[in-house]
Amino acid sequence: MPSIRQISGLVLIIVAVVILIFSYNAYITGYHKTISTSNFTFLFSGIFWDLIGVFVSAILIAIGLILAYPKGARWLANRDSGRR
Repeated sequence: MPSIRQISGLVLIIVAVVILIFSYNAYITGYHKTISTSNFTFLFSGIFWDLIGVFVSAILIAIGLILAYPKGARWLANRDSGRR
């Protein structure tokens, strides 16, 4: 049976994916508004929210991975250390 840490890690990863979807949607909406109105404010706003979504999602995915699967997170962090 999964522990509370694993469940909370998976929830964080799912929330991060939802944030990525919404941030991409904000970018596409801004792009289409820019095409239809020739106002670049919409495009820059879409790019801004897309970048914010990517940064927040990356942090949430990292935290969720550490909580849900700590051995895999440790393996990802240490996989380049043995090549030197």
